[in-house]
Amino acid sequence: MEDQAEGIKRLVREDEALQDRIDVEARATAHALIQGYIGPDHKVLNMQNFYSALVQALKAARAQWHTDQAGPI
Repeated sequence: MEDQAEGIKRLVREDEALQDRIDVEARATAHALIQGYIGPDHKVLNMQNFYSALVQALKAARAQWHTDQAGPI
């Protein structure tokens, strides 16, 4: 029983680490996109909201890609 509990804890830690990596990758990509494509002639009224929305869109796109790669069950 203890081995099973430890296994579950390990899986939870691994999932949390994966989610953290996905978040870091999405934030880095969002930052690079903003730096590369939004110049002084482009106006973003609320950069924090724009950045947050972009990070969420990137994470959703990654999740959808993984779902599409898995194919039908």
